[in-house]
Amino acid sequence: MFKSYLKIALRNIVRHKAYSFVNILGLSLGICACIAIYTIADYELSFDTFHPGGERIYRIMANVTEKTGEKFHFARVPQPVITTGRNDLTGLENIAGYIPYYATITVPGNDGRVKTFSGNVAGSGNAGTIIAEPQYFNLFSYTWLAGNKATALQAPYSVVLTKSRALQYFGKIPLSGVIGKQVVYNDSVTAVVTGIVKDWTEKTDLGYTDFISFSSLNSGYLKNNITTGSWKEHDMDAWVFVKLARGTTPTRLNAELAGLVNKYAGNQINLSLWLEPLNDIHFNADVIENPIRTANLPTLYILMAVALFILALGIINFINLSTAQSIQRAKETGIRKVLGSSKKGLIALFLVETFMLTLVAVILSAALAKPVLAAFKSFIPGGISFHLFSSSTLIFLAVIIFITPLLAGLYPAKVLSSYSPVISLKATGTQKGSERWLMRKTLTVFQFTISLLFVTGSIIITKQLNYTRSKYPGFSSNAILTVDAPRGDSAYKIRALAEKFKQVAGIERVALQWIPPMTSNSRGMQVKLKNNDVKEMQVTQVDGNEDYIPLYEVKLLAGRNLRHADTVNEFVINESMLHLMGKKNPADALGETIYWNNIAYPVVGVVADFHTKSLHDPITPACIINRQDREGSFAIKLASKGQDAGEVQKTISRAAEAWKEIYPNATFAYKFYDETLDALYEKDRQTATLMKTSMAVTIFISCIGLFGLALFTTRRRAKEIGIRKVLGASITQISAMLTKDFAALIIIALLIASPLAWYVMHLWLQGFAYHITINTWVFVMSGIIAIGIMLVTVGYQSIKAAIANPVNALRSE
Repeated sequence: MFKSYLKIALRNIVRHKAYSFVNILGLSLGICACIAIYTIADYELSFDTFHPGGERIYRIMANVTEKTGEKFHFARVPQPVITTGRNDLTGLENIAGYIPYYATITVPGNDGRVKTFSGNVAGSGNAGTIIAEPQYFNLFSYTWLAGNKATALQAPYSVVLTKSRALQYFGKIPLSGVIGKQVVYNDSVTAVVTGIVKDWTEKTDLGYTDFISFSSLNSGYLKNNITTGSWKEHDMDAWVFVKLARGTTPTRLNAELAGLVNKYAGNQINLSLWLEPLNDIHFNADVIENPIRTANLPTLYILMAVALFILALGIINFINLSTAQSIQRAKETGIRKVLGSSKKGLIALFLVETFMLTLVAVILSAALAKPVLAAFKSFIPGGISFHLFSSSTLIFLAVIIFITPLLAGLYPAKVLSSYSPVISLKATGTQKGSERWLMRKTLTVFQFTISLLFVTGSIIITKQLNYTRSKYPGFSSNAILTVDAPRGDSAYKIRALAEKFKQVAGIERVALQWIPPMTSNSRGMQVKLKNNDVKEMQVTQVDGNEDYIPLYEVKLLAGRNLRHADTVNEFVINESMLHLMGKKNPADALGETIYWNNIAYPVVGVVADFHTKSLHDPITPACIINRQDREGSFAIKLASKGQDAGEVQKTISRAAEAWKEIYPNATFAYKFYDETLDALYEKDRQTATLMKTSMAVTIFISCIGLFGLALFTTRRRAKEIGIRKVLGASITQISAMLTKDFAALIIIALLIASPLAWYVMHLWLQGFAYHITINTWVFVMSGIIAIGIMLVTVGYQSIKAAIANPVNALRSE
């Protein structure tokens, strides 16, 4: 029986080529979107899910509140948390700590040559080397290929390598022969290989390749450069993971961690510790100096919703076209019933036909998946790729193949199987035709409502992004490089390098700073206007030396710039701070006093307001101070006027040479500040791309559905069109008659979509402190676009029907 159904379904698909093509195209686009987004979601959600007992593994996180009132979230914790936690915390199966170590790696060759390697994880800026406790290999599971797990990291200056790293360093020699060889880190740490482990093949954010023994911190170079035993904020450099014993809750451990801090940290730091689940690490972007590439979970959910919408549109297309085709198949249904087919048998036949169409659509979608992902490679992580024959992908496709025919085919199958054979064979029509036509109209309105939502959203998002690019931020960012000094280096070397940069030909100005004016990670400080004020005010802290304001061309409204100093001794404030002080005129603030940490500082200058964060956040009161202990970054203004790209690159090369004179072992890494500013809106640009792509796909799916309905309508009304032509109707009149119903559906969809789009985009714009207003013309433009698309889609069929010879339609009457 099933074999017979397959043959009949195949014949019907071949016989009705146009409808089959439209159905397959609509479904394949919806399924392709689902496959692409499933591939992205499956990739992001599968990081570090393979560890045995992973649901009980947590990372210890740190929240630090400074004396200034600034609050920071760290992935790093003080090193003593490891030893005190091991001794004092209960309910732990294991605890292990390590320190990420950024290093240039050299390996002496047998021929006397020294080979140099990057210390970063391949394809990232993350450290591939860690200084790890032996317990690390008990908490995380590795397969040992050489060496003894129990003793490999016991002795100082021992190192365990992954197999890929060992092959990279020493070539294709037996792994047992690698044991005892030497690897040198930063020209100062010589470690002996004591073990080889198999690389993790699953997706992980902990893809370390070199594991130096923790005991190496007790002597030599590492002892002098990495502080141990300190609870102070600037010595927080350890990552600590714990594995809870069964039955232990994170809440209980969080309480014990609070007791641990109270017992040992004293007054050294205002610290709170808490546990973060291993599976949440990949999605936590709200921490400082987190070396992990994080993903955005809400964006992932939005992608999934978009995929479901697009698949729904494809299914609606199928239902629309299948029910529209039902009149042509009414006689077929009547004959089958007369010959003994049951209603269940007819439903099964039509479901088999839907299954075959879906199967073809899935095959086509799978073929399109890789090109689609390749087209959007700049918006998705580099490790994402589509693997058709992976178990998870096959299961997902099997679910799609099973569910889609039920959703798309069950209603049309019931419609076709419900026809009375008497009425069908008399060719007098079908029952409930008006209700089904109403349903097709409703589904078409739904399709275009979704499409118009995306059209309107795309217009508004594009307009807002253009606004963010054009709005003056209050400072100049043109031709400015930012360069970070090695972490923790002396102020003397930093200032010496700044002077060298100033002498480089092609460099106009150099300023020392903590961070640039506008950043995703601005700093705060708590100040008072009177020494006896009880409540302190939170304002933005901007740290830069005397060259900061001139370099960024921040407009000085009154007073003067900061003077050269080694310590904070005066403030320059912005207009918002001026108003917070109750002043109207900038000159009135000069000589006023601001108290910070109970020390009085005079206001010597007032600058115009400038943005310290993206346009998502309002301009806040800000104080510019010269705080030498935080000025570890260089802002370099290039003399770009009249220079071409080649000359600019030569200037950068000369700056790199100056860098090497002070930091011969550190990499000269720079960024153009304009690129940093653009990165503030990266997620918004991705949202815009998502909206535009979704708009294109939904409009295309709606159009092919509309094309199919127009094709059906013109065929159904062929005799009516013929009679009207015989009676003198013009081509224009007939075309208008056929298109006006579809135009009405578009207008109804616009009326429904406009308030929905306004509400959704209004909520989105509330995420910007400075944003455009939503004007009526946006919705008018969306309607014009939709009607234009409809006229192009339906117009061809209308004109083709209008110019057809009426004799062909009327000769059977």
